[in-house]
Amino acid sequence: MKKGVLVYFICLLVHVCTAQEAPSAIPVGNTDSTDTSSFVTGLSVNIRENSKVVLNWKQPEDTSFTFASIERSSGGREFEVVAVIKQSDIKPDNEWIDDSPTRGRSLYRVRFSGKSGFQQAFSRSVEALVAGDISFRFYPNPVDNILIIRSEAVADIQIVDATGKQRMGLNNLQGLQTLNVSTLEKGIYFLRINNHNTGLLTQEKLLKN
Repeated sequence: MKKGVLVYFICLLVHVCTAQEAPSAIPVGNTDSTDTSSFVTGLSVNIRENSKVVLNWKQPEDTSFTFASIERSSGGREFEVVAVIKQSDIKPDNEWIDDSPTRGRSLYRVRFSGKSGFQQAFSRSVEALVAGDISFRFYPNPVDNILIIRSEAVADIQIVDATGKQRMGLNNLQGLQTLNVSTLEKGIYFLRINNHNTGLLTQEKLLKN
């Protein structure tokens, strides 16, 4: 009996010593400062008729964030920076327009950073779905004087008025081109695009201020 009690006390002593030597566990909280989906509000996305993607968001109240970078991910790939807004241009309510979005599903987010570049936070991601063929783009719309046209494929361009009369035209356009439309009267016009590669003839509405 005495021997059994002695063995019990020896085991108890070993257990107490081991517990004292073992390092204590320190609770670790969520140190990921980039998870700020609840702290950035009002981030939204809209698709305009001319396939432009419009982002709207509210700037965080944290004044240490002096830059806002727009990031885009296409097809689930890594995010890339498509625009950087500096401190002097940041407002409580902000808007940014992607004039050249990628076709299909894309994710957008806003990255906020400080002057040092080390402190940063991300907004939640929003999804944009751009359908159709956007290999041909033109802007601004409405236009005042200079229309910017970009076509990935060789195409013929016609600007016709509401009666169907051709007012201007460009043949064998590929790449970036500017067109002076200052002589056009204020009103509604149409761009007719003849894609040489596909043979498709499409039409887009153009507003002249």
